[in-house]
Amino acid sequence: MNAPGRARLLTVAELREALGPDKVGRDLAYAIARRYGVRLGKRLLVPSRVVEAILEGRLEELETPGMGPRGR
Repeated sequence: MNAPGRARLLTVAELREALGPDKVGRDLAYAIARRYGVRLGKRLLVPSRVVEAILEGRLEELETPGMGPRGR
C-alpha cells in the first residue's frame, strides 16, 4: 500500500473505500480515524499502515501497551 505514488495518509472516505464501503460504515470509519488517525487542521487522516493492519487482521499490533483509549 505504500508504493510510490500512493498516499500514506488517507481521508475517511478513502479509508472506507480501501476497506470496502459495504463492510465499513461511515460511523465506524470515523471511529477508526479518531482512534488511529491524526488531525491536521480540520482534516482527520489515517495512516495507510492502519488500513494494512486491519486488512491483515493485526490491528492489535498498533495498540500501545498500558495505554487506554484516547480521550479528549
